[in-house]
This record gives sequence, C-alpha cells and structure tokens, in this order.
Amino acid sequence: MKTMNVIVVVLAMAVVLLHGAEAVLYIVGDDLGWAIPPGGAATYAAWAAEHSFVVNDELEFDFAVGEQDLALVTKDDYDSCNTADPLSLFQEAVTLQFIASDTFYFTSTLAGHCTKGQKIAIYIGATLPPSPSPVPSPTPCPSSSSADDALTAKFVSHKIMAKGN
Repeated sequence: MKTMNVIVVVLAMAVVLLHGAEAVLYIVGDDLGWAIPPGGAATYAAWAAEHSFVVNDELEFDFAVGEQDLALVTKDDYDSCNTADPLSLFQEAVTLQFIASDTFYFTSTLAGHCTKGQKIAIYIGATLPPSPSPVPSPTPCPSSSSADDALTAKFVSHKIMAKGN
C-alpha cells in the first residue's frame, strides 16, 4: 500500500518536472501568517479566493514553534473541526509543494483554533502541459489504500530555514 503511494508520488513529481512548470511561493495569510484570524474563517477563505494555485506551487505556513501547529485533515474533519486524527501534523513552520490537483484541507489541532477560524481549504488546479503531446498516466493497481492515504501522498513538505539564516 505504501509502496504504491511512493510510486504515484514519484511519477507525479516526474511529470511536473518534465512540464517545467515554475513554482510560485505563497505565504498563507500574507502578513497574518498562520494564526487565529481576527475576522474568523472568512479571513483565510478570502485569502485563498484571491489566488489561483496550480500543481508545483508552494504554500508557506509561517508560525512560531509551540504557538501553532498545522494539520492536514479530511473534508469531513475540516467541516466539523475534528482534529483528533489528522492525516499529517506539522509542529513547526513548513512549506508544502503540491504535486497533484485536488482540494486540501488544513487547520490547527490546538484547542479552539479551528472553531475560531484557523482553517483553510486550498484548491490546487492542474497545470497545462507546454506541448500537445500527452503524458501517459500510470496504470492504477488494485489496492486497499484509502482516499485519505492518497491525499497525503499528493504533496511534499519542506522545512523552512529559520528567518535570518
């Protein structure tokens, strides 16, 4: 199951590299960073709506260690602010590069943060290939992996160097 996810990630990264798409780096929330927004959930929803994210783009979630965290969750958990079992959890600032088109749901697992609006849904659109020649898709193998496993395999994370380094 995990081997299949790794193969899919490697193939997806190869397709992106072949397309030569240049990544754009976005700082989630701009000057606010990743925190409880003063305007509630509408703050991050408005921020996401102002941007058109595509495969290979990078999103930086900037926050101080110990003051915030970042969790990738399912849509159901995002909607209900259930952070008991996140798909991935980051305890320090992180930059995520997205290698597949999908909607990704993020929140904080700290008590009350999600309900106060510290959550964001990010839609990553597909990039268009530079030439009309199609890239063959990998043949799916039957497996017992869940949709949640597939979701976590669609991005690669990179730690951010401490500011000033």
